[in-house]
Amino acid sequence: MSRHNNVGQASSLSTVARETGWKPVLLSCLFVAILGCSDKQDQSKSLTEPVYSKQYRQDSTTVIVTLSETNIPTSGKIQLMIDVHAPAGMEVILPDSGNFLEPFSVADGYTEPVQTLPNGKQLHRRVWILIPSLPGDHRFQPLEIMAGPDSLKTDALKIHVESLLPPGIDSFEIKDIAEPVALLPEEEQQLQLIKILSGGVCALIFLVLVIRLSRRRPKPEKVLSPHETAWLTLENLPEDELEKIQILHSLLLHFIEAVLNIPTTGKTLDEILPKLPKATLLGQRYSLEKYLNTSEQTRFSNKVPPGFSEELEQYVRKFIQQNPEVKCA
Repeated sequence: MSRHNNVGQASSLSTVARETGWKPVLLSCLFVAILGCSDKQDQSKSLTEPVYSKQYRQDSTTVIVTLSETNIPTSGKIQLMIDVHAPAGMEVILPDSGNFLEPFSVADGYTEPVQTLPNGKQLHRRVWILIPSLPGDHRFQPLEIMAGPDSLKTDALKIHVESLLPPGIDSFEIKDIAEPVALLPEEEQQLQLIKILSGGVCALIFLVLVIRLSRRRPKPEKVLSPHETAWLTLENLPEDELEKIQILHSLLLHFIEAVLNIPTTGKTLDEILPKLPKATLLGQRYSLEKYLNTSEQTRFSNKVPPGFSEELEQYVRKFIQQNPEVKCA
């Protein structure tokens, strides 16, 4: 069947050659051959072995050291792998990462489980992923592998690390930074306008906050004078005579305390009356004592003499008028 395909392809090529000429056909074949070769080269390159690999033998033990790279940039990585083929049951001690890897640092490292090979030996494998620190030529110290009672030593490994920075740089400085670009006149006007608007908005917000705080602040209450308090109480007397007498009695005592500066709160009449000033209450003291005694007796007896509530109200009004408020000059 492949033969028929080849014959068909040859006949189609001859037909194209007759119609278009042999030169385009030859160029097409050459292009296809180049692509095929490049694919084979890439495939063969991907299947190549590590850059460095060396075997060491001693009796029945084999050690294989492999390196993925020996010439890398400072941003690269190297895989170092050690394989030990030893007889079954033999104790194998692989080196751990130590001074022999300096100045490289270990990014990763692991030990694979022991595997049995077809020839009956066991495979011991240790892998490191190394990262370079400084450019230059570096040398890994020889490795020592213990296999049973025997010791096997490898050769030193040479690695070249190339810097990514251009040569001739003495100090790491940031250069070629352009100076700030000057604003155009239109841009400066826009910036100035933005600043003015921002300032106006901030001032408006501040004014609104001040107004709200001032509204929330409680207004100071007006303190009434003794006379204002007395007249306000007289304008709101209750209709019940006994309750009216009790309020008038209390009003009279509070007024005496405020105007005459005589303490009456928590005091009895026997304690209050002796302290009434004679000079201030000239001609008023007898009437004051009379109405105070009568109103107190009425409060305790709950018996109101006929017309006494109105008489007491008239006397309290007259007493307040006879003792006017003293205003400071």
